[in-house]
Amino acid sequence: MVESTARRRVLFIEDELSLRTSYERYFTPRYDLAFASSGAEALTLLPAYQPDVTVLDMRLPDTDGIDLLRRIRALLPELPVIITTAYVSIEPQLRVLDLRYSGYIVKPFDLDELRQPIDAAR
Repeated sequence: MVESTARRRVLFIEDELSLRTSYERYFTPRYDLAFASSGAEALTLLPAYQPDVTVLDMRLPDTDGIDLLRRIRALLPELPVIITTAYVSIEPQLRVLDLRYSGYIVKPFDLDELRQPIDAAR
């Protein structure tokens, strides 16, 4: 029997350089990674990179995360999206707007706490 060696492709949408660097150091041994530092960059990368999972920061320099999540849902309705944010208050708004997501993590968090929903997302 041949085992699959395919690694999960994860797109991190995060404008904070220090977090992108931490993600890269921690997750490179486990996943194939791509990074976008803005909503516009993410929308360009999504069809080209075809991630298995996306990690979306809700505060970006060119758009808010809710608008970007709407656009991601329009392009790729089944793509698992894990939300990271410094604001606890956004989660109820996502539920009201019926914007599906696969995880919701409030910053600051341990990177292992983020690894769990990435591994679980289908």
